[in-house]
Amino acid sequence: MVSKLLALEAYPSLRDLDFRILRGVELNMRHHKWVPLEDIARFARVDVETASFRLGKLDDMSLVRRRSDIGYIGYQLTIHGYDVLAIRALARKGVVEAISTTQIGVGKDADVYVGITPAGEKVAVKFNRIGGRTASRRATYHSHVFADKHHTSWLYVSRLIAKKEYDALVLLSPIARVPKPIAWNRHVLVMEFVEGTELAELRDDELTREEAENVLDRILEEYLKIVRFGIVHSDLSEFNVVLTGDDILIIDWAQHLTTAHPESYELLKRDLAVIINAFKRRWRVERSFDEIWPAFERAWHESRGEGYDD
Repeated sequence: MVSKLLALEAYPSLRDLDFRILRGVELNMRHHKWVPLEDIARFARVDVETASFRLGKLDDMSLVRRRSDIGYIGYQLTIHGYDVLAIRALARKGVVEAISTTQIGVGKDADVYVGITPAGEKVAVKFNRIGGRTASRRATYHSHVFADKHHTSWLYVSRLIAKKEYDALVLLSPIARVPKPIAWNRHVLVMEFVEGTELAELRDDELTREEAENVLDRILEEYLKIVRFGIVHSDLSEFNVVLTGDDILIIDWAQHLTTAHPESYELLKRDLAVIINAFKRRWRVERSFDEIWPAFERAWHESRGEGYDD
């Protein structure tokens, strides 16, 4: 599903006051499901009439939503308003100067666009979209992120997930073939731009059996290093591996767990089974799970500081 980045259309017409108002809605959503108009005006340091007028404009742009049947006039930030605030912060920090409206990736709960830095270099800009399009069943994939949080805002959950992936890439990028992280703000993650193609996008005849065998070997080699380091992907599949010339990149680390997590052992087994079965189904590459598993099981135990007996 293609998601239009409405924030890019709205951004040029926004004033400093509009950003203050959006920030006021964002901060006060910690305390209110629907933020009272008076609180927003107070934060933005304007009178209620001015705040109401500007909020009307922001509502027309789909950056906020308004509700008046709750005993007062209240507002919520939309995902598009959250986009605007993140873009503004990244621009002010000199991380991005422009973002293309063309998507380079669409996931079940994120969209990825091409960004340009002030130095003219390309970067990948990932906008997490948990809640907006994601059914509750899919949201449970990330339940460990907010299981101990009282706040249930999907904007907040998207923020936690972006930070979680950023942290994983910071740890893994020096040791394995994963995207290099550049910056993180709210629900947006900026990473290096890598030319490549997802395995899932390849036609079956675009890889020979021998080529596919080599690709699978590279995936397993990289993943073994990652598990030994102490991290399990938890969602490894042909959709999360990118071919980059003659090498690979393992992407989408939002669901990762450390090997200390009690579910990581079974999720590691599932990761391996999924990727092995994908190569068997599509390219007739035969790999025995029973032959591959011992090395990963050993790495899992070693990462936890545990002994392992064959």
